[in-house]
Amino acid sequence: MRQRKNQHGTNHDLFLDFPASKTYLSTLLGVSRSTLYLWADLAFWRIPSFRDSYPKKSDGSYDVTCPLSPYQCWVLARIGRLISQVATLDRVKIAIKTNPNYFSLYTYRNALRNLTKIGA
Repeated sequence: MRQRKNQHGTNHDLFLDFPASKTYLSTLLGVSRSTLYLWADLAFWRIPSFRDSYPKKSDGSYDVTCPLSPYQCWVLARIGRLISQVATLDRVKIAIKTNPNYFSLYTYRNALRNLTKIGA
């Protein structure tokens, strides 16, 4: 992976209220597009709710070229933070396997609900 453009881009959870392209998200997180694509591929194969957030094509496959949902952006920001903490993809894979709730849709919705309570 390349050097990050913004070392602090993944320090906090990311809550967007609109779908975002991978290019836009890579800019927000301060990483290259290729790095973000690597993270998205990692999440696609290891986090079922991330994969199921993609719309399905008529043939039943996932449309991975569409913009990412706010939940998917949140997951990728968390993966980025985890990579900066543990330093290798193998450790991230183990962390995802042992802590699936850290990336779950339920956890995202609770965090978003708590965020909106603070703003109200």
